[in-house]
Amino acid sequence: MDYIKELTNLIQTDILPEVNDNIKDIETQLAKKKNKALKEELDYMKQVKLYFDEVLIDIEKNLLTQEQALDILEGLEDMKVENQDF
Repeated sequence: MDYIKELTNLIQTDILPEVNDNIKDIETQLAKKKNKALKEELDYMKQVKLYFDEVLIDIEKNLLTQEQALDILEGLEDMKVENQDF
């Protein structure tokens, strides 16, 4: 299985669109009311976006191995399971 291709597809079609939507929503909320917790959440979401942007850059430059891609996919699956528990 091509884990790099699977990861690329997941990031481009699911993760980044959702992260971008979250960033826009938080920015809209912040425009209405300044809030330290919202600011921290916005900073966190921007870091998440930066991380996945960097993963895509590494994929583009052929710097990511299949094993690394699998590790990231497994981490994302773990996060998905944890979020479903709540």
